Amino acid sequence: MPHDPNELEVLLEQLDELLAEGAPDPDSALEIATVAGLAERLGASPDALRNATAWRTGPGGPLLEEAFAEVDVDELVETIDDVSGGAENEEVDEAVSDFDDLVAAAVWAGMPEQVRGAARRVATIVRELPDPFAFLAYDGKTMARTRVVAEDPDLYDYWLAIADAEEWAD
Repeated sequence: MPHDPNELEVLLEQLDELLAEGAPDPDSALEIATVAGLAERLGASPDALRNATAWRTGPGGPLLEEAFAEVDVDELVETIDDVSGGAENEEVDEAVSDFDDLVAAAVWAGMPEQVRGAARRVATIVRELPDPFAFLAYDGKTMARTRVVAEDPDLYDYWLAIADAEEWAD
């Protein structure tokens, strides 16, 4: 999604705070992975992510595996399906954002296959009922031009569908 220039800085500060607090449970580990994944997506350097990467390959690894075993990806997809039937823009934006955060976390954690099938279902939902997502078309077009989408268009196909939603909407 489009971001202001300070967003990366805010994410890196948040990541440092989360790492300093430690991750006592899978939910905390997922939060670290989400923030690190979003920061990486926005172009954070490997040096800026060094501590997070060390945590991921060390004590965070088992917690991340547990987190992805526990996360209910289907619930996030159901939420997107629910808002596709008609909802306020804020609800649609929140549903897409929550799902996209999980994708960012999974990619950063080295577990994109945990969300790939769900990402395909989200893309299908958007293509079948584009109207509620049309207001996000600018965000979709911005994401469609990013390196992450170019590297894995199958995983990020939901952004490509959102980019076209305005065009397909009635």
